[in-house]
Amino acid sequence: MSIKHLISDIQSALKILQEDATKSSITSFKNQKQEGAKLLITGSTKKLLELTKGNQEAHNLSLQLSNASYTDMPKILDKLANIVAQEPDTPRSQNIKLPPLPFEIKEEVLTDLNEVNKCLSNGCYRSSVILCGRIMETALHRKYFDATGNDLLEKAPGTGLGNLIAKLAEKGIALDPGLTNQIHLINQVRIFSVHKKQTPFTPSKTQAEAICLYTMDILDKLFKSS
Repeated sequence: MSIKHLISDIQSALKILQEDATKSSITSFKNQKQEGAKLLITGSTKKLLELTKGNQEAHNLSLQLSNASYTDMPKILDKLANIVAQEPDTPRSQNIKLPPLPFEIKEEVLTDLNEVNKCLSNGCYRSSVILCGRIMETALHRKYFDATGNDLLEKAPGTGLGNLIAKLAEKGIALDPGLTNQIHLINQVRIFSVHKKQTPFTPSKTQAEAICLYTMDILDKLFKSS
């Protein structure tokens, strides 16, 4: 979960405490609601301390927040939110050295990778896998165009990953077997995530992160000599 989401969660929890404090009646539901809000504040504050370690100013505010009263927390949260707002959302993929992608697809791939990072951060693992499949399609379509001058996105937009690999092979572009297996794996997990099955499939966090790592590895191998 991102720092911005944690700040928002704490602010929402503080509102619950403030609203309940204005009510005179005491009920079991009210007590449970208050305790839940307090637990959320405690847990989110601990996570903030971890996530802000790379930013001294933000980390100092997180330390203040962990020792502050509920009354003083809103002001500290506002200061912390202002600091975080000045920092661009950085996709996890930017921590990994990206290959020199063809400029025609670079912006599109980076945009998708940024969304992948957001999906992973918020537990949307199926969405992250689906986006990885889209990135693979973008990359292989470009690889085919570089080799043939033919744009399959225009002539055959529904060409899937398996067919793209076959068409590359027909043009003498044989991918490494290990790379082909990785692409097929991404495609299979993507298919199970997209299409309705008798037994619903939701990839785990570990599976989704592995698919993302495979995606980065494939991009590197496809374009490292470009």
